[in-house]
Amino acid sequence: MSPTIDVRTEVRKLADRKPVQAAAGAGMLATEALRELPGRFARRAEDTAGALSSRATGAVHTARARAAAGYDKLAQRGKRALSGDTPDGRGALNGKTTHPRTAKAAR
Repeated sequence: MSPTIDVRTEVRKLADRKPVQAAAGAGMLATEALRELPGRFARRAEDTAGALSSRATGAVHTARARAAAGYDKLAQRGKRALSGDTPDGRGALNGKTTHPRTAKAAR
Protein backbone atom coordinates (compact mmCIF):
# COMPACT_ATOMS: atom_id res chain seq x y z
CA MET A 1 0.00 0.00 0.00
CA SER A 2 1.43 3.36 -0.99
CA PRO A 3 1.39 6.22 1.50
CA THR A 4 -1.16 8.93 0.84
CA ILE A 5 0.25 12.42 0.36
CA ASP A 6 -1.97 15.29 1.44
CA VAL A 7 -1.17 17.91 -1.19
CA ARG A 8 -2.76 20.76 0.73
CA THR A 9 -0.62 20.04 3.78
CA GLU A 10 2.54 19.91 1.68
CA VAL A 11 1.66 23.20 -0.08
CA ARG A 12 1.02 24.89 3.26
CA LYS A 13 4.40 23.66 4.54
CA LEU A 14 6.10 25.18 1.50
CA ALA A 15 4.11 28.41 1.77
CA ASP A 16 5.30 28.89 5.35
CA ARG A 17 8.97 28.98 4.30
CA LYS A 18 10.56 32.40 4.06
CA PRO A 19 12.33 31.87 0.68
CA VAL A 20 9.03 30.87 -0.94
CA GLN A 21 7.33 33.89 0.60
CA ALA A 22 10.12 36.15 -0.63
CA ALA A 23 9.82 34.74 -4.15
CA ALA A 24 6.05 35.28 -4.15
CA GLY A 25 6.53 38.81 -2.83
CA ALA A 26 9.11 39.52 -5.53
CA GLY A 27 6.68 38.28 -8.15
CA MET A 28 3.94 40.57 -6.90
CA LEU A 29 6.35 43.51 -6.73
CA ALA A 30 7.54 42.80 -10.29
CA THR A 31 3.94 42.70 -11.49
CA GLU A 32 3.24 46.09 -9.96
CA ALA A 33 6.43 47.54 -11.46
CA LEU A 34 5.57 46.21 -14.92
CA ARG A 35 2.18 47.88 -14.75
CA GLU A 36 3.93 51.23 -14.23
CA LEU A 37 6.50 50.64 -16.99
CA PRO A 38 4.78 52.38 -19.95
CA GLY A 39 4.60 55.64 -18.00
CA ARG A 40 8.27 55.39 -17.07
CA PHE A 41 9.29 54.93 -20.70
CA ALA A 42 7.34 58.00 -21.73
CA ARG A 43 9.10 60.15 -19.11
CA ARG A 44 12.58 58.80 -19.87
CA ALA A 45 12.31 59.38 -23.61
CA GLU A 46 13.03 63.03 -22.91
CA ASP A 47 16.36 62.38 -21.12
CA THR A 48 19.72 62.73 -22.86
CA ALA A 49 22.24 59.88 -23.26
CA GLY A 50 24.77 61.41 -20.82
CA ALA A 51 22.16 61.87 -18.13
CA LEU A 52 20.98 58.31 -18.59
CA SER A 53 24.51 56.93 -18.08
CA SER A 54 24.98 58.66 -14.74
CA ARG A 55 21.44 57.78 -13.67
CA ALA A 56 22.05 54.12 -14.58
CA THR A 57 25.16 53.98 -12.39
CA GLY A 58 23.26 55.49 -9.49
CA ALA A 59 20.36 53.13 -10.10
CA VAL A 60 22.67 50.10 -9.88
CA HIS A 61 24.02 51.21 -6.50
CA THR A 62 20.54 51.99 -5.23
CA ALA A 63 19.21 48.64 -6.46
CA ARG A 64 21.94 46.74 -4.66
CA ALA A 65 21.23 48.52 -1.39
CA ARG A 66 17.47 48.08 -1.73
CA ALA A 67 17.83 44.38 -2.60
CA ALA A 68 19.91 43.76 0.50
CA ALA A 69 17.43 45.62 2.71
CA GLY A 70 14.22 44.37 1.09
CA TYR A 71 14.40 40.59 1.60
CA ASP A 72 12.28 40.59 4.76
CA LYS A 73 9.78 42.97 3.22
CA LEU A 74 9.37 40.66 0.23
CA ALA A 75 8.93 37.69 2.52
CA GLN A 76 6.13 39.47 4.38
CA ARG A 77 4.47 40.45 1.11
CA GLY A 78 4.77 36.87 -0.12
CA LYS A 79 3.32 35.55 3.10
CA ARG A 80 0.26 37.74 2.55
CA ALA A 81 0.03 36.65 -1.08
CA LEU A 82 0.24 32.96 -0.22
CA SER A 83 -2.36 33.28 2.51
CA GLY A 84 -4.78 35.09 0.15
CA ASP A 85 -4.57 38.32 2.14
CA THR A 86 -4.05 40.59 -0.89
CA PRO A 87 -5.87 43.82 -1.82
CA ASP A 88 -7.86 42.04 -4.54
CA GLY A 89 -8.43 38.97 -2.36
CA ARG A 90 -6.75 36.57 -4.80
CA GLY A 91 -4.46 33.88 -3.49
CA ALA A 92 -1.10 33.37 -5.18
CA LEU A 93 -1.47 29.59 -5.13
CA ASN A 94 -4.76 29.29 -7.01
CA GLY A 95 -5.67 32.80 -8.22
CA LYS A 96 -9.15 32.47 -6.75
CA THR A 97 -10.79 35.15 -4.71
CA THR A 98 -11.11 34.25 -1.05
CA HIS A 99 -13.36 35.90 1.45
CA PRO A 100 -11.30 37.56 4.24
CA ARG A 101 -13.23 35.84 7.02
CA THR A 102 -12.90 32.45 5.38
CA ALA A 103 -9.16 32.90 4.84
CA LYS A 104 -8.62 33.89 8.49
CA ALA A 105 -10.74 31.03 9.80
CA ALA A 106 -8.74 28.52 7.75
CA ARG A 107 -5.44 29.58 9.37
